[in-house]
Amino acid sequence: MRAHLPRFSGENLEKNRQLVERFQALAAEKGVSASQLAIAWVLAKGENIVPVIGARKRTQLDESLGALQVELSAAEVAHIEEVIPADAVAGERYAPQQMKTLDSES
Repeated sequence: MRAHLPRFSGENLEKNRQLVERFQALAAEKGVSASQLAIAWVLAKGENIVPVIGARKRTQLDESLGALQVELSAAEVAHIEEVIPADAVAGERYAPQQMKTLDSES
């Protein structure tokens, strides 16, 4: 399915793959998995923001729940957002027709 999404095709795929590699390097520096760092980052954004964890296997769920042990300082959150700014993601989230149906993206 991802092959049909703008962020996972053409030049966007390569640009976004580089962002993933940077994020994986940040996670390795912290001694955690990329998924744990991502969840910890969401948790650090505020108490009114809740990460949604998707797991197909128990091992994935266990890894994701390990993020609850990851503490991020304000400086670490700022560093993540400096290294991987939100506007660096290449491509729309969905195809144009799908984007028209989303409230949250307008």
